[in-house]
Amino acid sequence: MIHISLRFALLLKDDFSGATIADGGQRFFVNGRPVRPIRKPEGFFVFTAESAPGPEPADGWEVRIESTRYFARTLSVRSDQLPPDMPLRLVQMYRRPHSGFADCDWFEAKGPPGRLAALLFREDPPLALKAFSGNGEAISLRGYMAANLVWRRICVGSGSKAELFTLTARRPDGGYRVDHPARKRWKEGAPVYLTACAPAQPDGRCSVPIPPGWADRDPVVRWYDEEAMRWQEI
Repeated sequence: MIHISLRFALLLKDDFSGATIADGGQRFFVNGRPVRPIRKPEGFFVFTAESAPGPEPADGWEVRIESTRYFARTLSVRSDQLPPDMPLRLVQMYRRPHSGFADCDWFEAKGPPGRLAALLFREDPPLALKAFSGNGEAISLRGYMAANLVWRRICVGSGSKAELFTLTARRPDGGYRVDHPARKRWKEGAPVYLTACAPAQPDGRCSVPIPPGWADRDPVVRWYDEEAMRWQEI
């Protein structure tokens, strides 16, 4: 009998379209060592004791993902921050500009290197929060949106307390599942913005993929520190 010791699994998602990235065109490193996780047909990359050996470091395994069409990402994966029954981490991958994507336009911005540019788009009529439910894992919105919001980013609230979410599935009640529970208590009526994101490069330049035509909607550009989960004023 072959026994496989599962450490964790990653599911890579195109941050713009929500499509699962499972073409095998990625390279993975765990704590600086190149590894080959098991690639499942559903798109999961499974890391076992072979690809993440030894006891778990105190601050988690450092995983780096490199790709030709997406910017490299380095993240810390900690088992105590993953569901115990399915230690799965969803990873948003950001498109490299002008890498063969034909379904988006590009919005140019400049800001702090390494920070995430978040373009906030206000709808007309505006979207607002109705409620969070299920321990903050589901959200319902007020307002009308003809477009499908599944795998779209949204920003709830404004100012330094705003939170970014990805809507991962539509619920039977018309609401959405979100990629992580809300970290704050939100009141009904809080503003909700459709959001497009991309990281700033070492020189501060940033190309954000947006749906065609959205550049005319005068987005508000804000900057976010994903590791610290806080907004940065510039």
